[in-house]
Amino acid sequence: MYDFRDEYKMNFFLKQHAKAFVENPNAGTMTNLLAEFVIRIEDECEALVPMVMEENRIHYDTISDGQNEWIPMYTDWDELTKEQPTEYTMSVPIRTIVKDAFESKRAEGIILNLHSEEVFIGKAELDWVLDVLMQREAKNAS
Repeated sequence: MYDFRDEYKMNFFLKQHAKAFVENPNAGTMTNLLAEFVIRIEDECEALVPMVMEENRIHYDTISDGQNEWIPMYTDWDELTKEQPTEYTMSVPIRTIVKDAFESKRAEGIILNLHSEEVFIGKAELDWVLDVLMQREAKNAS
């Protein structure tokens, strides 16, 4: 029997690196987390993002930290449902979430697993992920 939660099982590693960063926040643990983003993107993994409908248009929901807006991203259904889920949730390729958050004029980045690890990943870190992806894809193409 198919379990819809299986499609997010590879995000376990992303969750573990986020937890390691929260327990020991430093450049090394953040680099490991960002490298895991690259791996999950290369593996074409998806994550869950809350969405809102406004004026017949659906877009990412955002969370405010008091100063900035962040796009919440959840590694799996268990993380998403730790609090009251939003009306709409979509499974979106992690590559798309990272790119959209980086290019967003409204959001400052991603907040990963809002109700547990709660790691803020800003545009500088997202730029690093996208740059590493481009380098690796260029190398693999040659």
